[in-house]
Amino acid sequence: MIDTHCHLNDKAYNKDIDIVIKTAETAGVEYFIVPATMPEDLEKTIKIADRFDNVYCALGVHPHDASKFNENVFNNILKLSKQQKVVAIGEIGLDYHHNFSVPDKQKYAFKRQLEIGLETGLPIILHNREADKDVISILKSDRNNELEGVCHCFSSGVEVAEELLEMGFYISFTANITFSKTDMTEVVKVVPIDRIMLETDSPYMTPPPNRGKRNVPQNVIKVAEKISNIKSISLEEVIKMTTENAKRLFRIPILVLSLFLLSNNLYSQDSYNDDYYYDEYDEKPDPYYRKLGFGPLLGTNTFVDRYPSGLRSFSYEGIFSAGAYLNYRFLENFIFQAAYSYSENYKLVNRLPDSLRNPDFIDPNYHNAMEFSIIGMVIPKNMVNFYASIGTTYFKNQISKNLGVSEGGKHYFYDENWGLNTGIGIFINFSLGKMGTLVVNGEWKLGFRLDEIVLDYDPRETAGSDKYKVPTKYSTMSSVPRGGIIWYIPFF
Repeated sequence: MIDTHCHLNDKAYNKDIDIVIKTAETAGVEYFIVPATMPEDLEKTIKIADRFDNVYCALGVHPHDASKFNENVFNNILKLSKQQKVVAIGEIGLDYHHNFSVPDKQKYAFKRQLEIGLETGLPIILHNREADKDVISILKSDRNNELEGVCHCFSSGVEVAEELLEMGFYISFTANITFSKTDMTEVVKVVPIDRIMLETDSPYMTPPPNRGKRNVPQNVIKVAEKISNIKSISLEEVIKMTTENAKRLFRIPILVLSLFLLSNNLYSQDSYNDDYYYDEYDEKPDPYYRKLGFGPLLGTNTFVDRYPSGLRSFSYEGIFSAGAYLNYRFLENFIFQAAYSYSENYKLVNRLPDSLRNPDFIDPNYHNAMEFSIIGMVIPKNMVNFYASIGTTYFKNQISKNLGVSEGGKHYFYDENWGLNTGIGIFINFSLGKMGTLVVNGEWKLGFRLDEIVLDYDPRETAGSDKYKVPTKYSTMSSVPRGGIIWYIPFF
């Protein structure tokens, strides 16, 4: 087998590229083709190809980085493409899904790099996502009918596949054909086996059941198996034909690698570092791939005392609140969060006359809340992500009960019970590399007590009058705009 598209130049393989390659070799992968995507990766990609006998490379600027393309980059690609291990110009094309670079810059970079393909006679590795019309139009213009190439990670429809086949292009499939959310069956059926190539697009596009983890080249067998199943032909025929196709397009010499493979140590498939998690289809890292995070929270609390009858409800606003988060991401879209917050309410104390406002007479109210919530993220793999939450809260409050000096000074009413919480918020993710992931969190949280408490006094009034010592029912709620920083630890 040949993995015709694997980004072994990605930082995901900085620590264990030797192991990754050896493991793939023992699984039957003969050759690897590594495409560059950024101007700064051109020399690095060639060095990787030169380091391993069975690794070849392609040079180009991905549409995501088209804004970095200029004449100096053009000349550098043209010069470097003459080196022996360079077998294609790529990965180049258009991507209107993300638009990390504006379409005009993408088109310019694409057209100029097609010129390099024409000048060098090298095939191109084409990237096309949601840009079918423009890609086909550009490929059909000027001298581009002289170009050979492969459309990598094909995700368009049957009509686009047929147009590319008519132009002489090959079609390359990744594990996207195995994903439950996509159906590429009809496209795979339409493309003749002598025009198909295999790839992993590692470290992206990991096949089930390891979706979310770093992809590796030996998983190319999963793609071959799916094609075999769809086309109802043997796995051996798929491997034989796709390997011949890749060698033909990229002009890879046919070498006997058996002695080379036997001379290498055997490694378990589980030996690679799985600290890298990737999106199965969106071709970008999942910023929330680490599961366990914790950090501080700060907010400003508003406590509302609600009286069901007889008395007007009132609130205490602007009360400082502090605490901590503990997050555990148990599913792709969902996080379990435990949060503790603490507030001191001096508002009641400040209502008293100066003569009564002293620590021997009345204390502030103390509020503790332990929240257990489920957070549902809207688009979990975005850097900026909105969410909603719901859960339960254990309220533990110490309410200062002023009965007057004549009755023994200050007393306390201890109020403990469960309630509900709900909220909305935003996560903003920042990768710290090997140090983990830092998430800035802002949210608005509501806490509700559903029960009613019976007091033998009106807690809003000052002491010194029996007039206010009457049974009173009330319940409480809190409203907290707050924010925090959550550090997702790198080893979990």
